[in-house]
Amino acid sequence: MIERRESTRHALQMQTLILQEGIERPFNLLRANIGFGGLGGYCGSLVPTDAALSVQIDFPQRSGALQSEMVKGKVIWSHRDGNFNAFGLAFAALSKKDHPLLFSYLQYAAQFE
Repeated sequence: MIERRESTRHALQMQTLILQEGIERPFNLLRANIGFGGLGGYCGSLVPTDAALSVQIDFPQRSGALQSEMVKGKVIWSHRDGNFNAFGLAFAALSKKDHPLLFSYLQYAAQFE
């Protein structure tokens, strides 16, 4: 398989909830990986290519509280992989101003490449 990602991906260990327009129930992303350009992972339902998704990522705080950030994107590929469905999502826009927690997480993870 040819690598087409423009940025390095890192394992995402936080709770990730996927919201798809027209689908009433959100779903979780399994074995997520994330980079400045987008994220990928596995889920139980097939996600159609070109679907517009919103991703809610929960960041645990030292106080025990959770802070969430929402980032939007578009599915650029998807396929069945064993018992699960894999997909890749390109972020519509990711900025330090609008996504300070996610941006900080990615900068921190990049130090360990």
